[in-house]
Amino acid sequence: MKLLAKPIDTMVVFRANMKIPRPYKFKIEENGELVTVFVDQIIDATKTKVCGAENILYLCQSTINGREKRFELKYYCSSCEWQLYKM
Repeated sequence: MKLLAKPIDTMVVFRANMKIPRPYKFKIEENGELVTVFVDQIIDATKTKVCGAENILYLCQSTINGREKRFELKYYCSSCEWQLYKM
């Protein structure tokens, strides 16, 4: 996977029994075109702390342009920001 660390617009789902947000879909620009990617599967979610700031790293899988791709999304808890971390 290639390190990207691009900020993205993300739609998330909060459930009553879960304390962490679950990514539902996000938008990225690919070849000059805005593409909406639905998160088909969350394989793993890991809470980490970097320099005292809490992050959640999601390992996900989706079909993008007809191909199965794995990618990582990172959520910064303190600033409520999302990144497409690796793809």
